[in-house]
Amino acid sequence: MMYPALLVLATIGLSSAGLSGTSVGVITASQGHATPDPALLAGTPRHIRNDEWGVATPLLVAQSHHGFSPISDDSIGNHTVTVLPDIPNTDWSTLFKPWDLPVLVLDLEHGFAARWWVMSLVLLLGAYILLLALTDRVDIAVVFSLALWLSPFFQWWYLSSSLDTVGMAMMSVGAFAYSLRASSTPRRVAWLTLAAYSAIGFTLLFYPPFQIPTALVVGVVGVCYVVGRWHELGLTARRLAIDLGGLAVVIGGTLGIFYLHSRSTIVAIDGTVYPGHRRVSGGGTSLLQLLSAPFGLTLAQRGTALPFTLNQSEISSFVLLGPFALLQIQRVRLRAFAPRWRLLLVGTAGVFVTITAWYLISLPPILASVLFLNRVEAKRAILGVGLGSILLMALFCAAEFEHEDVPRPTPERDVPLGPPARQRRILTGAVICGAVAFGMYFWAGRSLRLTVPGLNLSLWVAGIMSVAAAVVVALICARKVLWGGLALVLLGAVISLPVNPLYQGLGPLTSSPILSAFARAASKPPNATHRAWLSFFDKSFNAVLVASGLPTLNASDVYPNAKAWRALVPNDKHRFVWDRYANLAFFPAPSGAPPTLTLYGPETMLISIDPCGPAAGRLGVGFVVSASPLTGSCLGLDTKTTFEGSPTYIYTRTSSGSS
Repeated sequence: MMYPALLVLATIGLSSAGLSGTSVGVITASQGHATPDPALLAGTPRHIRNDEWGVATPLLVAQSHHGFSPISDDSIGNHTVTVLPDIPNTDWSTLFKPWDLPVLVLDLEHGFAARWWVMSLVLLLGAYILLLALTDRVDIAVVFSLALWLSPFFQWWYLSSSLDTVGMAMMSVGAFAYSLRASSTPRRVAWLTLAAYSAIGFTLLFYPPFQIPTALVVGVVGVCYVVGRWHELGLTARRLAIDLGGLAVVIGGTLGIFYLHSRSTIVAIDGTVYPGHRRVSGGGTSLLQLLSAPFGLTLAQRGTALPFTLNQSEISSFVLLGPFALLQIQRVRLRAFAPRWRLLLVGTAGVFVTITAWYLISLPPILASVLFLNRVEAKRAILGVGLGSILLMALFCAAEFEHEDVPRPTPERDVPLGPPARQRRILTGAVICGAVAFGMYFWAGRSLRLTVPGLNLSLWVAGIMSVAAAVVVALICARKVLWGGLALVLLGAVISLPVNPLYQGLGPLTSSPILSAFARAASKPPNATHRAWLSFFDKSFNAVLVASGLPTLNASDVYPNAKAWRALVPNDKHRFVWDRYANLAFFPAPSGAPPTLTLYGPETMLISIDPCGPAAGRLGVGFVVSASPLTGSCLGLDTKTTFEGSPTYIYTRTSSGSS
């Protein structure tokens, strides 16, 4: 229990200090101020983390002004936040999202910090529970859970939809595994309760591109565990049916109630053009993404030189261990392991290879449909590749240790593979794996250097990081779990921890002087039905505007409110454009011009709108903000101020505007 206790203590300590890894400091840093941000204690805020500092965090702060209501009045029309996005709210379903609970009981800044670290805590504890249940080795569970969390992928995609999708899934399967081993009914019920709770929380995250590969990996591992240890645990069909039946009733009943409770929202999301009806094929990804992990430090320091389609988040990956586990399993011969290990290794290897095939080259359409992978963009499937890879290596190490500790000479074991011969094959295999790892990663480093000269990745750095990765692979393949694990964790810390800064508080989202100007203007609305804000500013300004808690059109449209969109564009000829999740960018249209909608990629929408036109009136616009003067006949200048050094014009939309 020492490891879980230390994780909890670290979470409490960081939360009490109000520290988090938020990149809201980019709002200030983007203006190039000479004075440093006093809240930035270490690291660099990342502009590419716009999904965090520009979408999720401002909306969380906005909802804090409304008592964390399940209803948000931002974007085009009202939306419920009980399904998407994952924002703390007072709906009962939040009980199944432990990372969202601190914000509801603490002050905003400490609650936000606690939420940040509890997201990590869920992943670390979930991985630890499952790995410990599978391997019965604390060292393997500690090392590989830390290695998973320290993967560049999770740090660049630091959101509950990634961290806690994996954490809750692993916790659910791990808890179920422990329920099968429980020595008493109360313990069995407790583990089953945790399994049900985690499964419900996993489902309520509602991000299929990460949920599907995660469910495939941990689901296969869970089934193989149960079948492989059936006789050892004394399981019976009746016992399993009772447990699974109970879980089905609790999980299905809870999710059924939630569906009835949120049916209109779920139907609206599922019926969208994007992502609801989207179906994709596999393949078309980059090997550079798969092999980019050792160069995480360089990518964090100079990754802005990457092309937008392969930015720092999109290129983030895992230290790939799965292929080397497969090579070692082949060298020592699979049938040499006990049956339960054979089943676990074959099942995990199978799902790892399947998801890797989808990632790299695609799968037959019927198989992709059966596995629901046709709902997973190939580049998002890397989560399943990384998770399967780490689990496969952890299982191989555990199986090897058991083989060494409890030798079982049987007729099916070949005489030449006695302990000395087996050890030689493992060690030579480890050397081969290390050499292959060096070659793979050095090729990737050299390719990055040539493809993106702006990274300034020297061959020396590429070589050093490739050697570091090769040493990690060789040590772990040689069953040196302690030294190899420490090396893996150290490498993970070097390539991953610099991704997110260490930031105290919420910076400009709660303390920007512009918030006072917003409040003064909002206290004098043109009338009771026109209170919404329309901004022609940039993302940084809009993040602060959303965080103010005032109703604004500029928030991300997480799903379409059809009635509100039809108020903007009355007929359905633009439905393909607005019927989706979208980040919205508004631009002023000439006086009298109708609104125009333009897609810029699958999830960015450019909207041209006359602030004095009837569409703005139908949307309830009462205030307009711009970085330059506007000349609309309905606009009365309320305040001329500055935002981070830039001129800011706040207008009240008078009754002369069309409504």
